[in-house]
Amino acid sequence: PSLGGVECTDLALTVDDIERIEVVRGPNSASYGSNSFTAVINIITRHPVLERGATVKVNAGSNGLTEGFLRYGGNQQSFDYRITTAWREDDGFDDRHDDKTVKLVNFRGDYALDLDNTVTLQLGHSSGSRDEDNGFDTRIPDHTRNAYSQFQQVKWTHTVSRDQEFYVQLYHNQNKNLNDFVTTPISFLGGAQLLVDERRTSDRYDVEFQHMLRPARALRLVWGGSARRDEVAGALFFNTANALENDIYRVFTHAEWSVTDSTLLNAGVLYEDNDLAGRYTSPRLSVNHHFSRAHTARISVSRAYRAPFLLEQSPDYRFPVPGPGNVLIFDAGHVDPEKITSCEIGYIGNFARLGASFDAKLFYDRIEDLITYRSTSYPLGLDGTATFFDNLDNVRIVGIEFSTQYEPGDRDRININYTHQEIDGTDNTVNGQYSIAGPSDNLSLLASHDFDHGYTASAGFYYLSKMKQLATNDIRGEQKRLDLRLARTLSSARHERIFALVIQNLFDDEQETRMQNNIDRRIYASFAITFK
Repeated sequence: PSLGGVECTDLALTVDDIERIEVVRGPNSASYGSNSFTAVINIITRHPVLERGATVKVNAGSNGLTEGFLRYGGNQQSFDYRITTAWREDDGFDDRHDDKTVKLVNFRGDYALDLDNTVTLQLGHSSGSRDEDNGFDTRIPDHTRNAYSQFQQVKWTHTVSRDQEFYVQLYHNQNKNLNDFVTTPISFLGGAQLLVDERRTSDRYDVEFQHMLRPARALRLVWGGSARRDEVAGALFFNTANALENDIYRVFTHAEWSVTDSTLLNAGVLYEDNDLAGRYTSPRLSVNHHFSRAHTARISVSRAYRAPFLLEQSPDYRFPVPGPGNVLIFDAGHVDPEKITSCEIGYIGNFARLGASFDAKLFYDRIEDLITYRSTSYPLGLDGTATFFDNLDNVRIVGIEFSTQYEPGDRDRININYTHQEIDGTDNTVNGQYSIAGPSDNLSLLASHDFDHGYTASAGFYYLSKMKQLATNDIRGEQKRLDLRLARTLSSARHERIFALVIQNLFDDEQETRMQNNIDRRIYASFAITFK
């Protein structure tokens, strides 16, 4: 809520908690809610009923990587639960001062009150230290900041019938960033050093109701609403010790209508009232036609909005300088939400005899009113001129994307994903250049084979064409990376053991940029044991 984005490192979650990850291209506000803008990444964790007994796992290898993981899943009559705790650290990139340490714990419990009512409780906490350097600003010295995050969620689900249920959900999450440092000597201040306090805290409170039903045999419907409050405190960014608030109210509905046995119509809409962005409506419409059980064509069109976060809409950032007053860097202006209109034509084919499936789509996205800063001086306002966030640029993206999975045998699997896109955008900002801010080509290939005696081998190849880092003027050349993994699983009636060796970036390819986020060749070993 404060500075936008997701701090993935601070998620109180481990890879082993995850059942699957759904990646949905394009705007999906009608299905997933606010700010489902260019894509949705939906991380779905494992249900506690799937976890029984204790699992211990350790990873260790190059780059100072050390990880420890402990999970226990159990059952007490109608109560299924899972608790996970983990600790990890690494040395970051070779050419950066960005070591990190993360400690986390999470819990999920599912309690069946009766056959029709279930209560789910989820809790999590993460904390750790992060080393910071001058990657963005040479006046920032190497220093350490501390980060904390937590979440709580409770959800009551009531099943009315086979075709009808509703739930009520409440959650809260909090992020704390404790970061202060003394700058290196600043020349235009006569070599003075300044204390910069970037500490900030954000809280989000949300309550949601959703009702799913089938009013007719050919019609399924979901509708609901939610209320959210964001609270953000950060004296340096907003020039006040008080927390800023943003209230958001939403109502939504989505319908699935079987027009015929082979044609399915989906239509949905989200209406939102946002203190920062005003009122807007996000509709979505798609048609799926099944030529047969194995072949489907799909057409969809949608519109969505990205509301500005608090720093974009209400900044009052004053650079601390000696003497009376401070230098105003960012000042509040008026920012409209970003808007995307997306069209997509797709095809899904399943070829059972060949053991293959194919998913392809053509897409067109038009993004309007992109938010960035408008500055009349450079560096940002250090001559006393305020800098405003503003809606400056528009972008058009046209591309093709396909994904295929091939299983030539029971022991083999090959996944190939490829995207080609062309970006045409206005570039009215200092560091924007949106037209080259994404790769034109993106390829990934994953192949795996199961051998006898519990051995498994896999290889992943990844390619990105050159692109510009949006926040800087650096052009990152094309990137190629090859990862290998060899594992062995040994199972018995009482426990299961997994040994694994992983090599990342086998050919040690590097790309030199100012940010220097370069990964070298890395090797680590993993051991996990589960007591059934």
